[in-house]
Amino acid sequence: MPRKPRYSSIPDAGTADKTQNIIAPTSGKNTSFRPPRIETRVAPATQKDAGDATAHFTETENVAEHAQISSEDGDYDPEADEVGSWDDFVDNLYAEEETVSRNKPYKGKDTDYWTVVVSDGGVTRTMNLSVREAIVLPPGRQIILEFNTEMQAIGQAAGLLSGFLGNLGADFQHFPINEESWKTMDKALKEHAYETIKRTFLYEEDDRGKRKKVMIQRLGKIWKEARNHLYHKCYDEELSWEDNLKKKPSGINVQQWRWFVSYRLKESTKEKCRQNAVNRSKQLYTHTGGSKTTARLRDEEEKKQQRRIGRGEIFIMTHKKRNGSYMNDAARVAGEAIANIESQDGSSKEISLTDSLAQVLGKEHSGRVRGLGFGPCPTELIHNTTQQSNSGVQIEEYQREIVELKATAAEQKAEITELKAAAAKNKAEEMEKRQTLVNLVKYMLQQQGDTLPPEIDAQLKSLGNVA
Repeated sequence: MPRKPRYSSIPDAGTADKTQNIIAPTSGKNTSFRPPRIETRVAPATQKDAGDATAHFTETENVAEHAQISSEDGDYDPEADEVGSWDDFVDNLYAEEETVSRNKPYKGKDTDYWTVVVSDGGVTRTMNLSVREAIVLPPGRQIILEFNTEMQAIGQAAGLLSGFLGNLGADFQHFPINEESWKTMDKALKEHAYETIKRTFLYEEDDRGKRKKVMIQRLGKIWKEARNHLYHKCYDEELSWEDNLKKKPSGINVQQWRWFVSYRLKESTKEKCRQNAVNRSKQLYTHTGGSKTTARLRDEEEKKQQRRIGRGEIFIMTHKKRNGSYMNDAARVAGEAIANIESQDGSSKEISLTDSLAQVLGKEHSGRVRGLGFGPCPTELIHNTTQQSNSGVQIEEYQREIVELKATAAEQKAEITELKAAAAKNKAEEMEKRQTLVNLVKYMLQQQGDTLPPEIDAQLKSLGNVA
């Protein structure tokens, strides 16, 4: 689950002029993204402390420090425009779990560092980097980012990207909180944020701009969840309007905080939150995928098994406990149905609109493909399925053409053999006729007692010896 951000309130603030504020710029497009300012950092250094593998960080003055979100609070009520499917939870957009320790005497997990390949002036090398180190990479040094066929980031660099986006999306000085939705956010701010990503990560743009679109969508999801957690962490229903305004978090503009609290107290906003809570209560499946994205899970499993992994297999993998049992009865029923279909029809493992997962869970919702994670949509799945189907038909046609060509070649070879045999026979017969003619002429001359002139005799001999 996402880790919970920490916010600092100003409980003793009286009026706006007495409040210590960090005023957010009206437009962040001319402001460089700044990483959290770290005052102290203490990392575990003994085997005894290995249980707490994550280095401890003190509070920072930049609100981007608080980008790591969690749902540990009982009153946590994510503000979502749409209700996602089960893999919304698998596709946690923040720090990943599987990282490596660096400069530590113990062997254990350290959620600060990722092993990535970095391009430095055209020279590649492997490095262990934290999110904060990625944010302040020197010019010319970029982290190489890999993608799968669904345009999703994979590998350790994808985990680092998640943390990077988490800090950037929750930077309320870049993306102010006084917007009703991500759709109304200034486009220039989004473009500036994407330029920041491109300066840090090295990858090729696709023709349709899918990778850019997905990354900006992820930033929007992070921004929405971060400011929602900000509200639940800082707003107290037991306090008056004026007292809650005094609880403004450090790093948030006074006017923006006033607007945001007013927006959250609107009846339409409350109704949306209530409806989201009802929708979440209807979710049937609890996953065990942790913070790792579905794309990374699939990629790692495919590398282990050296084959493509389908949506049904991913569903089963992420809905079982370590002891092999399912998380709940609903997941068990769905998982067993998927396994039964795949055992009877191996082709149902292939990702398509009619694969095992689709047969069990039903039609896909608009804008989302279950079991693939954040990014792919049903229209792309249809396109990929059609391409696979067309490729299969083309392969069959090619194979049929090859068989036909081989048969034609065999027939032509037989005809050539027959023609050669007939030509040899005709040649032999012609030679025999010529020799008979020569013998006849010689016989007639011998009967008459005459001899042939030398030149004619030579011509007859030549005629009889023609090969």
